[in-house]
Amino acid sequence: MVARAAATDKFFENCGGPPMSAAAIEERLRLTLEVRPGERALLPSFGCRVHELPAIETEHERRLAEVLIEEALHDWAPWAGVRRVSLLSVGEEQISLRLTGRLPGMEISFRRSAERDTVEGR
Repeated sequence: MVARAAATDKFFENCGGPPMSAAAIEERLRLTLEVRPGERALLPSFGCRVHELPAIETEHERRLAEVLIEEALHDWAPWAGVRRVSLLSVGEEQISLRLTGRLPGMEISFRRSAERDTVEGR
């Protein structure tokens, strides 16, 4: 966990500086969520494991997706202070959610990717 925190600080090194606009925060959170672990050669554990779920249809799968998203944001965007993720809608290629925590309720959408090459898969 210590190595991951150091990598996170380097990756998002400007996040602790002056206040960011809502658009900049949304862009950085979306980047974290759209990447599958293994896609970044220099930071293979970076990303969100929600892409590993074959489907998000049942209540159990929805809750699991929320937990995986919360985990990714806790690990890779701790500066955002997200405490709770609620799925608003799930499509084949798009996930919309509400984030609550340090930021007042923010709604964002991100692209759910199909299988892509990962560092291990090359």
